Parts: sequence; structure tokens; C-alpha cells
Amino acid sequence: MNTANSVKPGLANDTTQSAKNLAQTIAKKIAQEPWEILKQAGSQIAGTEQGQNQQEQGQQQENNNSFSQNQELIYQRDRVRSQRLMQALQTELEEIKKKKEEEKLVKQQQEQVVQEQQKNLEPALVEPGVKKGRRLFNFGKKTQMQRQQTQTERPLPPSG
Repeated sequence: MNTANSVKPGLANDTTQSAKNLAQTIAKKIAQEPWEILKQAGSQIAGTEQGQNQQEQGQQQENNNSFSQNQELIYQRDRVRSQRLMQALQTELEEIKKKKEEEKLVKQQQEQVVQEQQKNLEPALVEPGVKKGRRLFNFGKKTQMQRQQTQTERPLPPSG
């Protein structure tokens, strides 16, 4: 029986200690929040709803204040973001303009180099002129015309 008695008091001690621990934690919580109880006690004692209305109004005012503060914070964040985006876009536009100007300068320089090369090559490359005809001026044109008029077609012999 000694073993049975020793087991039962141990279980009883565990449950009593857990109950004590639970009671202590609840007491600590209540001790930390005494003002919460007092806030509600006035309206409960008087039995009026004015306390509740005042609380609701106070909560609404707090909500409105917090809402307006939130709106203001959101507005400021948006303004900062938009300013950053505008700055980024402006710098990007400036970079694009610089690139275009640089490309134009490079093209102009290339064109100048090509033109100089063409100028240097022109005197070295002399195109041959057209071979002059043997006839001087218009001598013999009249006789040539007469020959063409009097010429007759000669029949070709059959090939065979």
C-alpha cells in the first residue's frame, strides 16, 4: 500500500501545483490590466449608455485620426515614389539623347572619312574616254545616206 499511497499524493501535488500556477498567472494578468476594468466599471454602475457612446465617439475619433494619418503617409510615400520615378525617367531620357548625339557624331566622322578617301582616289582613277570616231565632223554623211538608200538585200544561198 505504500506504493499506492506514494503515487496518489504525487498526482495530487501535480494538479495542485498546476492549479496554483494557473491562478498565479491569471492574477498577474489582472494586476497588469487594472485600468481596463475601471474603464468599463463606470458605465456598468451608472447603467447608462453614455459611457458607451463616449467610448464609441472616442474610438471613432481615434479611427478618423489614424485614417487621416494613414492617408497622409500614403500620400507622402506616393509622392516620394513618383519623384524617384520621374528622376529615373529623366536620366534615362538624357542618356538616350547622349547616345543619339554620339551616334550622329560617329556617322558624320565616318562620312567625312569616306569623302576624304573618295577625294584621294579620284585623281588616281582616271576613266578612259570614249574612242573617237574616224570621221571628222559631218564629212561624208550625204554619201553614206545615199549608199543606205541604194543598197538592196541580197538573198542568202540555201545552206545545205
